[in-house]
Amino acid sequence: MADRSVLLSSNYNAWPEPFNGQAYAFLNVIDQVEDADIVTPMASPHTDGRGVNPAVGYLWKELRHRLTSQAWRRFGQPGLSNAQPVHIARDYDVFLFVCQFPLELTALQRMHGWRQRSEKAYAYMLEGWPERFPAQAQELRLLDQFDHVFVLNAESIPALRKYTSTPISFLPSACDTLLACPYPANPQRSIDVLSLGRRMPELHTKLAALAAQDGNFFYVHDVLKAGAVTDWAEHRGQSAAMIKRAKYFVAYDFTVDTTGIFKGVRKNALATRYFEGTAGGSIVLGSRQQCVEFAEHFDWEDAVIEMPPNTPDVGAFLADLSNQRERLELARATNVSQALRRHDWAHRWAQLLDMVGLPRSPRLQQRIDRLTNMANMVEVAHGAPRGVRRHDVTV
Repeated sequence: MADRSVLLSSNYNAWPEPFNGQAYAFLNVIDQVEDADIVTPMASPHTDGRGVNPAVGYLWKELRHRLTSQAWRRFGQPGLSNAQPVHIARDYDVFLFVCQFPLELTALQRMHGWRQRSEKAYAYMLEGWPERFPAQAQELRLLDQFDHVFVLNAESIPALRKYTSTPISFLPSACDTLLACPYPANPQRSIDVLSLGRRMPELHTKLAALAAQDGNFFYVHDVLKAGAVTDWAEHRGQSAAMIKRAKYFVAYDFTVDTTGIFKGVRKNALATRYFEGTAGGSIVLGSRQQCVEFAEHFDWEDAVIEMPPNTPDVGAFLADLSNQRERLELARATNVSQALRRHDWAHRWAQLLDMVGLPRSPRLQQRIDRLTNMANMVEVAHGAPRGVRRHDVTV
């Protein structure tokens, strides 16, 4: 099969927030298995001066940009993107645009010629909530230009169909498992507990207190908020390096101990942190997500070890768990092998191609075969259960 030409795009450089690391990781893996070009425009010049102490010039330009964007939306048009304009200069067989939120679809309007230059076009939206769709209708109409739309939130599909005529399918999140895999180097797990991003305040207070009391207990967590990513490869590499060096990685279903409302919407979709934690061979501590998709994709024993945030003595809980060495060794190996078999971004690209009827490239199949071989070696060396699981996708 002749190499197909693929154009990959996202707005993660125009909006360099950590959550956009998913889009970067997906496109980065596709770039390794396809004849691809990546177009990720930087932010427009009006964003210069943004920071902790924003310049007066930036504040004025940003206000003008937002007022203009709101005016467009009042007239029933999509808002304005903060991405710089780019021109697509050649033809492509396939175009893929990945974004976190519906409002980021406006970046397409700054990418001149993308639809005319693409034989087939697909979109992958990682976060969309039906409660917000009425206010995002103008942006969602941009999905009509695609041949197929993929979403991470499976529950949003019925509502999303009211806003676009394009076919919609569920596509789960994943991880760059080659980057995340701790084997064969198997670095020392010098971090006792690692917590990235959102957290349970009650548990964080207990872990921080434990670290203050015990100089040998190393608790790593975020101490800054709303920082911009300056280098995506370094950001993803550092996160993977920490996870593969952590004994325990914290991941909770944030709808369990609340009303299920997060930032004004009901949130119940697969979270990427579970994919990254298992791929790095850490023991995932917290709670399983209460959605069908989670049960299908994390269906092995000890994929998550339950630890309620109101656990009275966290230190005693961790000490008892750490004494169960055989259980933990098996859980780490199973986490890694299942991630290698099922949850690499290459698996998602293969699923997407299969669903739209396009062939897999030789390099894509080579990567999948390599991942399977690595999973076999992990299972043989560490005694993890062999083979695919009941809910495995066909890869």
